[in-house]
Amino acid sequence: MCHKNRIGTLNFEPMLRFFFPLLLIFLLCTCGRAPKSELLVGKTLIIPQPLEQTEGQGHFAIAEDLVISVENETQGSLLVSFLDQVNDITGRRPGVMVKGDTKFRLTTDSSLPPEGYLLDVKPEEVEIKAADNAGFFYAIQTLHQLLPHPASGTPHPAPVTSHPASGTPHPAPALALPPVAIKDAPNFGWRGYMLDVSRHFFTVEEVKQVIDNIAELKMNRFHWHLTDDQGWRIEIKSYPKLTSVGAWRADRTNTDENISDWWGRAPLQPDEKPTYGGFYTQDEVREVVAYAKARYIEVIPEIDMPGHAQAAVAAYPEIGCVKALPAVATGGVFRYNTINPGKKETYAFAEAVLNEVMDLFPYDYLHIGGDECNKEQWKIDPDAQRMMQEQGLKTEEELQSYFIRRMEKIINARGKKMIGWDEILEGGLAPNAVVMSWRGEEGGIASAKAGHEVIMTPSKYTYLDLKQGHDDMEPNLGYSKAHLSTVYNYEVIPEGFTPEQAAMIKGIQANMWTESISDWGKYTYMTYPRLFAVAENAWTSPERKNWDDFIQRLLHANERLDGQGIRYAGSAFTPWIHHVGVGDGIEVRLETEANGLDVHYTLDGSVPDTSSAPYTMPFRIGPEGIVRAQSFINGEPVGYTASLDLPIHKAAGMAVADAEGKALPKLSNLQYARLTPVDTNWHKFPANEVTLTLQFDEPTEVSSLQFSTLRYTISGIYPLVEVEVLGAAAGAKFSSLASLDQAAAAALQGRNKVSSQIDFPAAEVTRLRVKLKTFNSIPAGHHKAGSRARIYLDELVVE
Repeated sequence: MCHKNRIGTLNFEPMLRFFFPLLLIFLLCTCGRAPKSELLVGKTLIIPQPLEQTEGQGHFAIAEDLVISVENETQGSLLVSFLDQVNDITGRRPGVMVKGDTKFRLTTDSSLPPEGYLLDVKPEEVEIKAADNAGFFYAIQTLHQLLPHPASGTPHPAPVTSHPASGTPHPAPALALPPVAIKDAPNFGWRGYMLDVSRHFFTVEEVKQVIDNIAELKMNRFHWHLTDDQGWRIEIKSYPKLTSVGAWRADRTNTDENISDWWGRAPLQPDEKPTYGGFYTQDEVREVVAYAKARYIEVIPEIDMPGHAQAAVAAYPEIGCVKALPAVATGGVFRYNTINPGKKETYAFAEAVLNEVMDLFPYDYLHIGGDECNKEQWKIDPDAQRMMQEQGLKTEEELQSYFIRRMEKIINARGKKMIGWDEILEGGLAPNAVVMSWRGEEGGIASAKAGHEVIMTPSKYTYLDLKQGHDDMEPNLGYSKAHLSTVYNYEVIPEGFTPEQAAMIKGIQANMWTESISDWGKYTYMTYPRLFAVAENAWTSPERKNWDDFIQRLLHANERLDGQGIRYAGSAFTPWIHHVGVGDGIEVRLETEANGLDVHYTLDGSVPDTSSAPYTMPFRIGPEGIVRAQSFINGEPVGYTASLDLPIHKAAGMAVADAEGKALPKLSNLQYARLTPVDTNWHKFPANEVTLTLQFDEPTEVSSLQFSTLRYTISGIYPLVEVEVLGAAAGAKFSSLASLDQAAAAALQGRNKVSSQIDFPAAEVTRLRVKLKTFNSIPAGHHKAGSRARIYLDELVVE
C-alpha cells in the first residue's frame, strides 16, 4: 500500500476551509517579506579641504524617485557624472528637471566668487549655489566624494537581485548624503598638472582619464608636454616629418620597476626600424581640448625648445647644430640635442610650428620649454657664433635669451603669453614671460619680485616622478625623493613676500615626467596619493591645512581607489627602518610619516601581525639581522610590510684600511647604505682600483664575503668588474681564496644597488685582503664614455 493511496482516502476539505486563511497570513508575514535595502551613508572626508565646512545631523536619503532641479540644460549636463555614479551603485538613476522646484536644486548666486560654490545638505533638502558653471562643476565633484561607495567596490547591476538561498528579491543599497554645509572657493587661480607624453606615450583615452583624475580634485590647468628628445607627439602639417620620423624611436622600454636604466639605453642601430611611439593628430588634439573644456580645464601645450629637441632635429637636420645626434633618443640625453639659434631655417620652423599649435589651443598661454639647454654645440657651431657676433651677444646664455625673446614675439603677436621653465631667466628674461620655477623657489622669487607672473613648481615639492619612500623599499622609479609630507607641507607663497609680490604667484603645478613610466599602473602609483596633496595646496587656504586631518581624509580616498582597482603608494603609512651600528650590534628605530599608527615588528623573517612585538622604543637586533615592520589602524594593516636585512657578521667592528694604511671604518661599522649616492654610509673611492685589508682580532674561520656597490652611471659610479679575495694566517703571506669576474654586469648602465657574494673553502685567517677593480675607461656609448669610473662600496660582510 502506497502513501498516495492512503492520503487519497481522507477528506481534508473542512480542515482547509479553517486553516487556509491562517496559512496565507503566515506566508505573507514571513516568507513573502522583502528584505530591507542596506542604507549607505557617505562621509564628509573631502579632498581638497573646503574653505568652510559645518557638520549636521541625520542624512539626506537619495530616494528612488529623486528629481534634481536645474535652471538650464548646462547645469543638467554637469550632473551626468553624479547621476551615473548613483546608477552604478543602485541601478537607479535620479531624474533632472529644468526650472523645477524640488528638494534637490541648483541655483545661481552672482554674489559668490568665480569657481566658488555653496553646498548645503540637510535631511530634508540639498541646495547648491554658484556664480558660474565652474563653481557648479566643483560642487558636483564634492558631491562625488560625499556619496558612499560599497565596500567591495562592485556596483549592483540592477535595482533588484535574487537572494542566493531563498530566491527572494534582494534590493540594491539605498544611498544617503551626510548632512553638511560647505562654503568653498579656490586659493589659487592656477591649479595645474603636467603630463609628459614624449618619454611615455599615452593614448587619447588615457589622456582623457588623466584629465578626469585632475578634474575630480578641482584642478584647472592641464600642461601637455608634447615634445622632447624622445618623441614629437603633435601633428604639424607644414612639417610632416615631425611625426613620420620624430614620433618614433627604437624600443628600449624597460617594464621592470626594480631596474632604472633610462640613462644608458642603446641608440637606434644602423639597420633597425624605430617602433615605439605615436602622436596626436590635430583632430585628436581638438578632441582632447574640448574634453578638458567640458571639465573646466584649460590645456596648455608645451613645445620644448631650443634644448630637448633631438626628435625635431632627427626629423629636420637642417635646423640642428654641428654634432647633432641623428635619431630620436631612446633614453636620457643631455648634449648635442639643441636646435640651432643661428640659422634662418630654425626661425622659419619655429614660427610655423608655434602658429599651428596656437591655432589648436584657444587659451592665453603657450609653454616654450627653455630648460636644460646644453650649449656645447653653440660654442663650436659657425652659424650660432655668427649670430652672436651679429647681435652683439657676449655669451651663449645671451644667445638663448635672444632666441627666447624672438619666440615670445611670435606668441605675443597672437595675443598670447609665453611660459618657460626658470632657465629662461639666464641671459635676461623676456619682457612678458611667465616663469615656471622648478629648480627650487629662487627663480620664482626673483621673477615675482621683478614683476613677472610665476607658477611655483619646485621639484622637491611637486615632481610626482620622484621616489616617495625608503630608497630600498620603493619601486626603483624616480631619481630623487618627494615624500608625501614634504609635498603636503609646502608653502606656495614664499615667506616674507609683500601682498603685491604674492599676487604675482599665479598658483602651483604638479609635474609627471615619465622616464620611469612604462604602464598605467606605474603612472597611478607615482600620481597617488601625492596628487591629493598638490591639489589641496592649490585649492585650500594655508590656515585650513592640517597634516593629521589630511591623513584621515586620505585613508578614505584610498578606500575609493581600492574600490576602483587603482594602484597607489602606501609609503606614508609604511615604517621606515632606521639603523645604527652600536659596538658589535645594531640598534633599530622605526617611524612613519603618518602619525598615530600602531607598528608591530618581527626579527625572525615572519610577516608581522597585531600579535607581533609592538614598537614603542628603539631596540637591538640579534644575529639574524632581518627586520620586518608593519603599520596598523584599528587592527587592520596599512601601507606595506617594510623589510631590511641587516646582518651582524664576523668582521663587524674589525679594522679595515686601504693600501696606504688609512682607516676605513664605514666598511665594518654595521651601517648599511641605501640606494642613493647621497647616503653617507657609502665609502666613496675616487679611483677605479682599490686594495683593502681587513684585520681580525683573533684567528677566524671565514668562507664568504658579501658586499654591495652602487650603480649610478649617470654620475660615473660603476659596480666592480673584478674582485679577488686573499687570506693570511698569523705570520703568513696572503694567498688567493677566490675571485669574481662580473664584467658583463658591470657594463650595464642604470641606477641600482649591486649585491656580490664570493664563496670559498673555509679558511682560518687573521687578515683578509680584497682587491677591487672597475673601469679605467667607461665604455663607449655610455653617458660618461672615456672617463674613469668611481667605486661606491658598502659594508664588507664576512661569514
